[in-house]
Amino acid sequence: MAEPPDWRSQETERALNRLERQGFAWEFLRRNPVYRSEYDRLHGTPASRPGASQRSAAPQWGLRFPD
Repeated sequence: MAEPPDWRSQETERALNRLERQGFAWEFLRRNPVYRSEYDRLHGTPASRPGASQRSAAPQWGLRFPD
């Protein structure tokens, strides 16, 4: 996962101030070091079924994916 922009920069602050709840929640989540570690682990692990490991980890982070 790529590093998120520095939240202390004025440009990033302006962008964050324009976000709605879902966008702000995503920005908060993607800066969480535990989530980033889990994402990297899942991204590098092939699943027996496409998306199976992601679906099992999604509830832990409050994520929902369309079927």
